[in-house]
Amino acid sequence: MKPESENPREPQRFVFSSFAAAVILLGLAGCSKPLPEQGTQAALLYASRCGQCHRAYSPRSLTAAMWQIQMQVMETKMQEQGVPPLTGWERDTILNYLARNAAQE
Repeated sequence: MKPESENPREPQRFVFSSFAAAVILLGLAGCSKPLPEQGTQAALLYASRCGQCHRAYSPRSLTAAMWQIQMQVMETKMQEQGVPPLTGWERDTILNYLARNAAQE
């Protein structure tokens, strides 16, 4: 049996732990305040599309790079749940909105 430090699953545990931490942070930094750019087409699109299954989290809860990863994860979940996929325009608009208002790295 291999020692714990040589476990080939160790990187997977790190990635999962990092993802779990991000999810917890999203919950803590959620949308208790109004979304930035309130009333704009981008903010309304984000709130309606991302808020159809859960609350629309504050864009400041993640960095722009983290939002890109999160969007990929959510698009997979949308497909699994039978939710209509984002169009290219919707995806670009939402990602640009999130990047403009994201936490600084």
